Amino acid sequence: MALREAGFVGVEDDGGVIHARLWSSSVEFTARVEGADWLLAVQWPVRATQDQIRDWATQHPDAPMDIHLKETRVTMQVAQGDRSALHRWAAVAEAMVAQCIRWRRAQRAPGEGM
Repeated sequence: MALREAGFVGVEDDGGVIHARLWSSSVEFTARVEGADWLLAVQWPVRATQDQIRDWATQHPDAPMDIHLKETRVTMQVAQGDRSALHRWAAVAEAMVAQCIRWRRAQRAPGEGM
């Protein structure tokens, strides 16, 4: 499968929704078939503000961010098996997770744990 060949791990097909990880201890993302493409999505348990979503869109116009099921989500549509696009997805997904972690840390009250 193209996701495994591109270096993703934990790839499993769950009735048309493919689950995979960026690497073994990383966050899970999903891939859904849409015609000849995959719609890739990753979520993080923080709620980005509208300003943060706009800033993200400026920097990543091909990877829209929204709020889905009360979490911040980034999606990207890529051609199935396009290894270059899958590597770009990995970089975008990592950037999204890193940004969400920074946003969550900025929300913490003084003295709040990790």
